[in-house]
Amino acid sequence: MQQHALTHKCIINHYKLYIDTKIRWYNEGIKREVRMVLYKVNRGVQKLKSKTQRTLSTLSIGIASLGLVLALVPGLANASDPSTVVYDALPSTTPATNYPSVGFEATSTSEFGDYVHLGGTDRSLNTATVTMSDWALYSDYSSNSTYSGNSVSWTHPITLNIYSNHLGFNGAPDTLLATDTENVTIPWRPVSGGCPDHTAWLDSAGHCDHGLAFNATFDMSSLNATLPNDVIVGVAYNTADYGSAPTHQAGPYNSLNVAVPDNQAVTAGSDNNVNNVFWNTSYGPFYADGGAAGVGIFRQDTGWAPNGTVALQITTKVALPTNKDLCKKDGWKDYGSTFKNQGDCVSFVATHGKNQPSGH
Repeated sequence: MQQHALTHKCIINHYKLYIDTKIRWYNEGIKREVRMVLYKVNRGVQKLKSKTQRTLSTLSIGIASLGLVLALVPGLANASDPSTVVYDALPSTTPATNYPSVGFEATSTSEFGDYVHLGGTDRSLNTATVTMSDWALYSDYSSNSTYSGNSVSWTHPITLNIYSNHLGFNGAPDTLLATDTENVTIPWRPVSGGCPDHTAWLDSAGHCDHGLAFNATFDMSSLNATLPNDVIVGVAYNTADYGSAPTHQAGPYNSLNVAVPDNQAVTAGSDNNVNNVFWNTSYGPFYADGGAAGVGIFRQDTGWAPNGTVALQITTKVALPTNKDLCKKDGWKDYGSTFKNQGDCVSFVATHGKNQPSGH
């Protein structure tokens, strides 16, 4: 019995050794497999990193090259079509200054503008600009949560309308050709000081001003509007008590005006009548006719000289040539500063616009 027990013990120990060895081999095999998998994963990650770095490097070079191209080739950086000024009655707004102006809240006004004739031949609307005057001081609104925290400027929605010159039975233009509303950034006027009138500020020319002139520009290029030769332009915005939707509360817009400079020169196009404007005021006595022709409608008013030219500018997109012959015999000069020479113009046409003009 003892012999059998020893034999069984030896067999058991043998199998234990066999099983332990197998388990050790199996574990080692697993470790090798795991190491191999980790090796392959690591190799894959390294290859991916290398490839990504090469791709990013190539992309960086491409971006840098594109930036260089955009810098060297005028017209590519700004894909918008070249434009021409067809009406220009804008005064200078630099250095800081001010001009006579019409305050909407003070004159019960909802819309104000002018009847103008466009110069040149291009009529595809691009932009419109109006010179305005802000009489609002930041200190008067610094405690208002809408305006506090920005002592440089404030914003307000302003609409610019362009109508045909055809008038309806009430004397108001009856065909709206284009309209655009922009949330315009408006600079606060400078603080008072340096003037006998303690509510005014002193500009660099030695003038005492109550407002600050600035330009509000409206990008109307996406409207694809084609203008006639004669148009009526109107500027509209809301104040506390006037406009299409009065705010019924105090705000700096109550001190926002449209500029009508003294004897304003028109350097492109022409003002239809320097004594007349178009005006929508709800207070009859403000009209030259006392309101006899109606109030609260955008109609013609007289007796405005020397302030009958509203400070406006209109630009249109230049119709570029589609035939090489239009570039020849100095024809390229008909496109303003778009092309630098005849070859530049011909290249633009020959490549169907791929080679952008380099004269602007």
